[in-house]
Amino acid sequence: MKKNVPITALVSKSTFTVNPWDRLSRVYRLMKRHNLSHVPVVEAEKIVGIISRRDILHLGFGYAYEGREDVEIGIFDMLQADQVMVKNPALVSLDAFVEEVAKLLATSEMLALPVIDRTSKVTGIIDVHQVVLFLLE
Repeated sequence: MKKNVPITALVSKSTFTVNPWDRLSRVYRLMKRHNLSHVPVVEAEKIVGIISRRDILHLGFGYAYEGREDVEIGIFDMLQADQVMVKNPALVSLDAFVEEVAKLLATSEMLALPVIDRTSKVTGIIDVHQVVLFLLE
């Protein structure tokens, strides 16, 4: 059954992380450049939060869609990652199964979760869309 499958095939493998003190403009540019929807926030090699591109865009005025990204970036320069991130998100082991991740996403109000290896290093992100698409296959 599909729900007993390890999430290794579903994880968006990425080692991009940001620091809590990084300006949102830097975080936003990183996410945009690498087409990331979510990025873990790490301090002293420990995951302390997660930021979504949607969370960042909700802070702005929506000018990015009208060719006025400069206004958005100006606003994002005034804030740091730790002011916007979801603090202390649940972490998912690379060995986790689809069913347990689906339950965690459904009960945590999170749209994505950082995935860690056995040494607690970030190996990627798994989001609700990946899980749903996998279960629909």
